[in-house]
Amino acid sequence: MATIFRLFLVLPFSYIIASAAAGFTIYAAWHTTDLVPQDGQFEFILGAIFVSMAYAAVSLPTSLIGIALAEGFKITSLVPFILLGLANGYLSFWIVEEEYTLGQFGDPFLQSFPNNVESYLAGGSAWGVIFWILAGRLSGAWHSSKRSDEY
Repeated sequence: MATIFRLFLVLPFSYIIASAAAGFTIYAAWHTTDLVPQDGQFEFILGAIFVSMAYAAVSLPTSLIGIALAEGFKITSLVPFILLGLANGYLSFWIVEEEYTLGQFGDPFLQSFPNNVESYLAGGSAWGVIFWILAGRLSGAWHSSKRSDEY
């Protein structure tokens, strides 16, 4: 029962909250350096939510692999989660970067994204810390502590 609870509730909730933290971190970095229009608080919230959703969508495949490895091998250290977040942040930067921009595929709004790697890496590290706090400290806790050869 604990495995089902962790798989279907704890891990998705943690991923969503960590992706929201990464998106808000990235958008706040853009906002403080005047890389996006300074319209108001409502526009800031909408922009941060959009960046959070984009970050969550882009980083889902690599996050699933990293989370599965952490759960399978009972990795509870903070460092691997931060490294996974940095990899996700760099992947997001690489997707939005000018020569690989998503604007080529029909969405000109995405061409206006700032392409400074520091904000993406900061968001990725925020993702790693938040995910570790919510779910990573207990990675692999659903494994039984006794081995089958002990009986």
